[in-house]
Amino acid sequence: MLEARDLYCERDERTLFRGLSFTVDAGEWVQVTGGNGAGKTTLLRLLTGLAR
Repeated sequence: MLEARDLYCERDERTLFRGLSFTVDAGEWVQVTGGNGAGKTTLLRLLTGLAR
């Protein structure tokens, strides 16, 4: 299980996400979608510890 609570990220004075919370249960599939610059890669980097 993966659980994230109240994530916030700002880059170059632009808020990418604020108050993002979710739970992914074992065996569950998740798709992250959004336009260019929406914060998809940043979210994955935060979740894997590659960014702070």
